Amino acid sequence: MKVHFIGRIIVIVLVCGIFSSGHLRANEGDKLKDSLYIVEHYVKKNVWIPMRDGIKLFTSIYQPRDSSRKYPIMLLRTPYSLNPYGENDYRIKLGPSELFAAERYIFVYQDVRGCFMSEGQFENMRPQIPVNKRDPSNTALIDESTDTYDSIDWLLKHLTYHNGKV
Repeated sequence: MKVHFIGRIIVIVLVCGIFSSGHLRANEGDKLKDSLYIVEHYVKKNVWIPMRDGIKLFTSIYQPRDSSRKYPIMLLRTPYSLNPYGENDYRIKLGPSELFAAERYIFVYQDVRGCFMSEGQFENMRPQIPVNKRDPSNTALIDESTDTYDSIDWLLKHLTYHNGKV
C-alpha cells in the first residue's frame, strides 16, 4: 500500500515537472518574441543629458522606427540600473506592459544622479527644494525634481516625432 502511494506521488511530481518545463520554454519564447518586436519597431540611442549644474545623466531612448506620427514620451528614472547599456543591446520589454510597446511610445530610461553610468553623487532621499526657492540659474540648488525638469526639457528640445506629452 505504501509503495503504491509513493509511486503516485512520484508520477504527480514528474507530470508537474514536465508541464512546468514546457511553461518555462513558452516564457523564454515570449521573451525572444518581445525582444525581436522591440528591435524591429524601435531604434535605441544612448545619450548623456546635461543638468543645470553640469552633471550628465546617462539615458537610453527607444524611439519608434515609424516616423509617420508623433508619440508621447514615457520617462523612467531609476537608481537600480537601466540595463542593458550597449547601443545594440535592447531591453526585453518596454514600458509597464507589452501593450505600451505595441501602442508606440517613446520610451526613455535614465540612471539617476550618481548611479551606474550617470555622473554626480547619489544621495538617497535628497531634500526637496521648496517651490519658492527654485531658480534654474542657481546651479547649486538641485534635487530630483530639478533633474527631472532638466531631463524633460532636454528631451522636448532634442527628440523628434514627440507630441509634447511626457
